[in-house]
Amino acid sequence: MEFKKESIGNNYLAYFPVVEVFPSADEVVCTWKQNAFNYVGETESTKGFRAAQLGAVFAVKSHWTISEKPATVVMPTGTGKTETMFAIIVSECRKRTFIIVPSNLLRQQTVERCLKLEKLREFNAISDKCLNPMIACLNSSPTNKDELKSIVERSNIIISTASLISGFTDEYFDILSELCDTLIVDEAHHTPAKSWRRIKRKFADKLCIQFTATPFRDDGQKIDGKIIYNFPLSIAQKQGYFKPINFYPILEFDYEKKDLAIANKAVEILETDMSNNYPHLLLVRASTKKRAKELYDLYSYYFAKHNPVLIISGQKGNKQSIADAKNGKSRIIICVDMFGEGIDIPQLKICAIHDKYKSIPITIQFIGRFARSQGNLGNASVVANIADDDIEDALQELYSQDADWSELLKKISEDKISKEERLQELVRDFTGKEEIPIAQIRPKISMFMYYTDDDTWNWENWDTVFNPEHSHCCINQKAKILIVTERSISSVDWTTSKDIVDLTWQLHILYWNEKKKVFFINTTDKGLADRFASAIFSTKKRKADEELFRCLSGVNRLKLATVGLKPKNGGHIRYQMYAGIDVETGLTEAQKANVRKSNLFGVGYEDGKDISIGCSYKGTVWAKWVETLDYWIEWCNKVADKILDSNISVEEILKGVLIQTVITNRPNAVPYGIDFPIELYLSNSYYLKTRVKEDCLLNFDITLTVENESSPLTFLVSNGQMSEEFTLEVSDKYSDGFVVLHKSGDLIMLKDKKKELYLSEYFCENPPEIRFCDQSSLDGNLLTRAKVHQTQFNNENIIALKWDGVDIKKESQWQKGADAKANDSIQYKVISMLKLKNEYTIIFDDDGKGEIADVVAIIEDPTAIKFELYHCKFSGGDEAGFRIKDLYEVCGQAEKCVSWYPRINKLIDRLIERERRRLSKPQGTRFEVGDGKILQSLKKKLKFFRSEFSVYIVQPGVDSKKITQPMHDVLCSASSYLKETYAIELRLICS
Repeated sequence: MEFKKESIGNNYLAYFPVVEVFPSADEVVCTWKQNAFNYVGETESTKGFRAAQLGAVFAVKSHWTISEKPATVVMPTGTGKTETMFAIIVSECRKRTFIIVPSNLLRQQTVERCLKLEKLREFNAISDKCLNPMIACLNSSPTNKDELKSIVERSNIIISTASLISGFTDEYFDILSELCDTLIVDEAHHTPAKSWRRIKRKFADKLCIQFTATPFRDDGQKIDGKIIYNFPLSIAQKQGYFKPINFYPILEFDYEKKDLAIANKAVEILETDMSNNYPHLLLVRASTKKRAKELYDLYSYYFAKHNPVLIISGQKGNKQSIADAKNGKSRIIICVDMFGEGIDIPQLKICAIHDKYKSIPITIQFIGRFARSQGNLGNASVVANIADDDIEDALQELYSQDADWSELLKKISEDKISKEERLQELVRDFTGKEEIPIAQIRPKISMFMYYTDDDTWNWENWDTVFNPEHSHCCINQKAKILIVTERSISSVDWTTSKDIVDLTWQLHILYWNEKKKVFFINTTDKGLADRFASAIFSTKKRKADEELFRCLSGVNRLKLATVGLKPKNGGHIRYQMYAGIDVETGLTEAQKANVRKSNLFGVGYEDGKDISIGCSYKGTVWAKWVETLDYWIEWCNKVADKILDSNISVEEILKGVLIQTVITNRPNAVPYGIDFPIELYLSNSYYLKTRVKEDCLLNFDITLTVENESSPLTFLVSNGQMSEEFTLEVSDKYSDGFVVLHKSGDLIMLKDKKKELYLSEYFCENPPEIRFCDQSSLDGNLLTRAKVHQTQFNNENIIALKWDGVDIKKESQWQKGADAKANDSIQYKVISMLKLKNEYTIIFDDDGKGEIADVVAIIEDPTAIKFELYHCKFSGGDEAGFRIKDLYEVCGQAEKCVSWYPRINKLIDRLIERERRRLSKPQGTRFEVGDGKILQSLKKKLKFFRSEFSVYIVQPGVDSKKITQPMHDVLCSASSYLKETYAIELRLICS
């Protein structure tokens, strides 16, 4: 395209067509004013503005009639955002507009499209008499302020990148903001970044419109500017702006082969499209420049005939490479992120994702470019390896076997945007000056609760408590929320100088629930709570008695970390605090007549989740986390429901508290279960090694080797090739009260990416948890005693089977050295029984060191994904009987496996990794029903379906008619643990 260009250093002025003398900025705007703008909409037979474009233009016009505040327009990629910007500028006759974009390539592309206003002229939105705008392209900082002023004064539209402009001096910013009347931000999801924020501040008094397809961020930061228009992706798809996206999943577990597998499939699609006369290009996505170069070498070696090009930032020759791609000379482009935002090459229709984006907004932006309808170019195709899946939960469904990308991108995008709009709706109902953006407020989860009989509130009285010269108030009358931010200046305690002070900000929130006749105060200055309450309500009473402890109701296996006591009659001792292991003493003291409970704090389980909760008789309730304003409101309402429930007995709650005590001797009880510290399960990066061998931790078991209730606490860590036995000694002669010592076998070391240390050393810092038949557990020298609620194992959970043809002393279906499955084994019997039901999507043989269970079976039904874990154990005798030892180890395994329940995605990852490691062995696959693709698919569906867990003990050595009380004790201990942590039922399959 030929246009007149005047270079000024590295920057330039441009105008189309070529003329002898540039028109002035005023002359251009004058022609816009004289020729009415034509808002013609497209039809089936004529070109015109798309519905999304007209909607956005009119939304901006409407907004500017009532507000000069920044506003955000949400338009999906490919719906004509750039032309919408130009239409706003011309139709509103904006004299001088500054457009900021995120990249150099997008800057150049925007300049080229702005020069001719070609799309607007195609359907006569503007007449031939309207002059094109004078364009200034800022590629670098001008040499002086006079040069900058000259460039800007002569232009209608100035285009540059945020990274360049953010480095301008204040003098340069003053020139830009003084001469420009409008700011347009492209790809506005970047605005919370520091460089973009500075630009926004400098243009605070100018009209500002922001455009984005994704008005949300993964880091939780909020985009300022009310969303005044949101064109949903679902409507864009329905109106034909997007073609369907064909997803081609690759399932390659071998990391060394995955890149070639993706490349082969992607090039196969490219060549098929080429044979069908589609001029498609293949984009290869890498995460880093290093990875991009590696992939360039791979594609150049195997697919040189398609002339691959590498396009990465800072590399010479990018412009020529893009030209080669556009004219079809090169069919494969390898890049990092240069094509994520705004870059327009319509022929890009195939994407090979070698490294997945871990961000929802970027994924939507990136893939949206491929799905846009472009003439007769056909549908888009995406290739990715679904076996390599370390990504955010919200994206996991995309990378599944049967994923419908068109539907899923629509759902993910609209769910996220809807959440932002709901938060903005809450924020929008606030009035008053915001010193801190309300959407960015993250209060600590705590509150004081008050009763009130008032029908109205006097929120205007806030300034009787806080100095309005140093404070700001925001009020939401609809939701009954009052927020005060207060600037506080105080002296420091390490100097007498009055010139050195601390400047801090205090946050005060009041929320009134009219229906419950209660209100809540969250404040960083607790001494002001009552004054704040009295100013707003004429009648109020702080909830400050033992009924507050009802908030602990429903928390299972509550373990108190602190108990505070206050003498009822005063005296020399005003307050006593019992922390950690001393809480039992505190509870005992609380039962005496001369003290009362002051505060409690603990951790436990509620609704199958780990939680923390604390409360004080003075009226405070709190938890150990920080959250958004709307979350705090929901939490207050939930806690209030418990506190107001008169049917909840505080004393009954405290009867179920778990008590930890320091012990100096081995507990006089029978241990039956032991487990690695949970953090070791959460990563596949841990390895155990000796001088000559090394293996992943997931291939190891930890088992007890204790002989009886009085013998030393010994346990074994082994994978079959490496084994080390340890002894845990409890005694006050050790500084920590206990020690873990090497007893026999190999000297095993624990290794991860950062360090190596002997396993015995690790256990001295992180002791494995040992569980006993009396429902107590030992963590180093801390013994936790549970309240025993169950003494008889539920008879309905006992399943008696006949074991004809089964050697009940043979556990595994794969016996050492055997070439075939042992069809007389316990495990084989269980798997055969499950197969006969014909209702399982997955049956997985997980038997071996490091197993989750001997058999993992999964049922998929319309409402839930059900996991059944079967723990098999061989009999201690030839006949079924009442040997308690037959239950010890298998009950311990049943307790151990429930730690996977809140981490089901990790459970599936572990199964996949164990399958990958098994494939190299003679036994072949671990799958008895289903395969890796189906398992990956189930993992994605977990986001949308609830999961259920069932745990089975399989011990044919137990006679269902001869279960003794000691056996009931062991079964009840395991059953109680499963129920009270994650509400899981334990069942026994026996004889």
